[in-house]
Amino acid sequence: MARAVDVALIVLLIVQSVLTVLTWMVNPIIVTQQTLAAGYIASSLIILSIAAYVYYKGEDYDQEWIALGIGMIVLILLLTYLKGGVV
Repeated sequence: MARAVDVALIVLLIVQSVLTVLTWMVNPIIVTQQTLAAGYIASSLIILSIAAYVYYKGEDYDQEWIALGIGMIVLILLLTYLKGGVV
């Protein structure tokens, strides 16, 4: 049985790959799509730092920091969606 944090990291990496594809699809000239790209890139960087934190700490990681990072990703994506709209 996989640990819950491994499953969460796999889901976060899938989300990061989807965000990368969406970032490549936006038009950087339009201001609303610049907002979308900024939100997608910020979320991808947070996902990268969560993954690096978990694998750096090994078994001694704090679940609170992972939950805080996931909450920040959701907040950034919600604010980006509300400000920039759908691609």
